[in-house]
Amino acid sequence: MPPVEKSPASQNRFGTEELKDLFEHAPCGYLSLEPDGRIERVNATFLAWTGLAQAAVLGSRFQDLLTIAGRIFYETHFAPMLHMQGFFDEVAFDLLASNGNPIPVLVNAVERRDSEDKVVFIRITVFNATDRRRYERELDRVNRELRAFYDTLPVGIFRADASGRIVQASRRFCTLLGIDSADDWLRAVAEADRPATERQLHRALRDGEAFVSRFRVAGGDATPSHLEMKAVQILQAGDEAPAFVGVVEDVTEQARADAQRRQLDRHSAVSQLTGGLAHNLNNILMVIMVNVESLEGELIDRPELRGIFDVSLVSTQRAAALVSRLLVYSGQSNAQPGRIEIDPYLRGLDTALAGRFGPRHELTCDLRAPGAVLEIDTGMLREAIEELVANAIAAMPAGGDVRLSSWSGGQDSSTDQGKIVIAVSDQGIGMDEATLAKAREPFFTMQEVGKGIGLGLSLVDGVCRIAGGELRLRSRPGTGTTAEMHLPVVMH
Repeated sequence: MPPVEKSPASQNRFGTEELKDLFEHAPCGYLSLEPDGRIERVNATFLAWTGLAQAAVLGSRFQDLLTIAGRIFYETHFAPMLHMQGFFDEVAFDLLASNGNPIPVLVNAVERRDSEDKVVFIRITVFNATDRRRYERELDRVNRELRAFYDTLPVGIFRADASGRIVQASRRFCTLLGIDSADDWLRAVAEADRPATERQLHRALRDGEAFVSRFRVAGGDATPSHLEMKAVQILQAGDEAPAFVGVVEDVTEQARADAQRRQLDRHSAVSQLTGGLAHNLNNILMVIMVNVESLEGELIDRPELRGIFDVSLVSTQRAAALVSRLLVYSGQSNAQPGRIEIDPYLRGLDTALAGRFGPRHELTCDLRAPGAVLEIDTGMLREAIEELVANAIAAMPAGGDVRLSSWSGGQDSSTDQGKIVIAVSDQGIGMDEATLAKAREPFFTMQEVGKGIGLGLSLVDGVCRIAGGELRLRSRPGTGTTAEMHLPVVMH
């Protein structure tokens, strides 16, 4: 059976009814405004959402239906925008329902103009955004909770783009690096560590591999912190460039523990080496000592050799004493501690040290530890002070003042209670951070080849440790070096 054809009038009536129903019951609100902004038509959907009567809406302006904040926002921003560009899209407002409750909505608006560019009417569509606003609030709450959680972590969290620029970072990230903006994080890296860190970063960005770097953070006069940064690549959707997410954490204590372990390993190696050398030297010196002493009887017939014999005997005895102290340092012999009042001892040592100074160098004493008594092997203490003085003289080839000082605990913020400090200072070339870090290492020396084997400060450090104290070094290039022996006091 052939289909029944509808008349043109029926088709037109059907279309008109459909269009009317679409307008009135569409899933969004429709409003038509006159050129002066007055509402001339509104659909049933909008009235159902707001609970407003049609008579209350017609003739009013759209901004009159908004909350006070929305009204100000509309009149200062979007009314001018609509006039200038003829439309705006997806602007968030809050409508006021008849019961006074706000209704979150998204609004689109467009002007229609005639051939003379005059506004004919304004069309507005309104979408209920209650669920979207609820979702946005929930998402905002989760984000705030996550950020608060990130800020309580002991590590800093960050996200970087494909170029390595930090685009998001937690507060802890900036705190650890001592910066206000994450954009400048590389500038916070200590200058000595920055080139290696940049190379590692560029390689990770280029190859898409994990980034791991440990570096120090420049901290002015303060001891620099050691940080470790780790990041992995995350692939983005579509053609978007990959990004990196990672953490940075403070590993200062771990770095300090590693350094102490390496220092102990070095001291152990030096002790073993020193003990072996001392035993061999002791065997050789025993032969020399016996031979020198046996020559004394021959001096009766050769009195002119008495001076040479006496110098040889004293030198051999001093060498034997040095070997004995090396055995103590290596742990293969016990120290012979004695109690000494330090200021008088240093004052007497001043006279003995004078022979080491030429016309361009001068020794100045500043002794401020009256009554302080140490229990220490005096021979080892003397060797340590003589080594520090020799280093000070070598650091000032053009001449200068070497200062020998003492003070007791509590007189200086760097001095521990119950300790005394014996310090030797110079005004020489000084050391940078990298050199200062190596200064105590066995066989490290800044002197020319043949003028030192680099055991001086290592042995001084050993003397301090045997006495229950420590050696501290302070230095800057061009301003000189101060070596401080912090030793426990037994009586004051």
